[in-house]
Amino acid sequence: MDQPTPRFSISFIIPVLNGEMYMAGCLEHIRREMAPGDEIIVVDNGSTDNTKTIVARFPEVKLLTHPKATIAAVRNFGAKSAKGNLLAFIDCDCLVCPGWRRAAIDVLRDDTIAATGSHLDLPDNPTWVEAAWILARNTVASPAGYIPSGNFVVRSAAFRAVSGFDETMITDEDTDIGMRLCRQGFGIINAPGVRAIHLGNPKTIAQFVTKEKWHSTSIVKNVTWRTMDKPMVMTLAFLALFVGALACMPAVVLGTIGVLVPVTLILIVPLVTVLYRLYQFGKFKYVVHQIILYLLFYSVRSMTVLEHFFRKRNRVRP
Repeated sequence: MDQPTPRFSISFIIPVLNGEMYMAGCLEHIRREMAPGDEIIVVDNGSTDNTKTIVARFPEVKLLTHPKATIAAVRNFGAKSAKGNLLAFIDCDCLVCPGWRRAAIDVLRDDTIAATGSHLDLPDNPTWVEAAWILARNTVASPAGYIPSGNFVVRSAAFRAVSGFDETMITDEDTDIGMRLCRQGFGIINAPGVRAIHLGNPKTIAQFVTKEKWHSTSIVKNVTWRTMDKPMVMTLAFLALFVGALACMPAVVLGTIGVLVPVTLILIVPLVTVLYRLYQFGKFKYVVHQIILYLLFYSVRSMTVLEHFFRKRNRVRP
């Protein structure tokens, strides 16, 4: 006699590229949360390390290969082979925590909610860069515009309704799909109980800048005044004030204004951002560290916006 199909079956989809450092831990933690009807799909993006060998130690895992594709395309490739009515996108450097599955199902019992998950949590003993950047997580479930795609659970029907992730995007595919889900009336809940620890955070200033350069590559794609998010608005404000600071430099050289004026202009947006985070979380320990990180964050994003502007301008020249 056939077993009845469970109301909630989860396909865990894990994209990976050279993830030998994290792969075994990721799979072990997911395995502990699985229930009958669940499955694990690993999609390898062309690893040259021991990732595939490690995955082979888990015979229940379906291993697919989709090399040289965007992370969005890798995730979509896994989703095409998924059998579950829920798709859980988990990054290979993440560890789902005990109670993860129960918390996700509790949210999705409400048929008006299409997706859940949560912002990723810190590992034990984080560096100051990690601790200052990932200051706090929500403590109660709340509506959200998107969920980070490293810990994102979505109904397969809703995922198909919005045509999955945008495969042309190098990054920010999670923000984009969240926006499209919301536009079509699908509810998204950020649920702290759907907790996962992210081991692959930038741990140094150099790593932080490198990662933010990569993250910023898609921030100007499909942006309109109607869809522009807060980080983009703040980036444009930072860029405008930075230009204003540069305009002040001749007056600084001539001695008609002090150097504090352009410095203040450059720091306004990072300071406002940090003050807002203080208002949200009330944690003062990393204020100076956050100002440094947000100055770097907005600088990197501003460079991306300028590069996009000049490339677009050159393309339209006769």
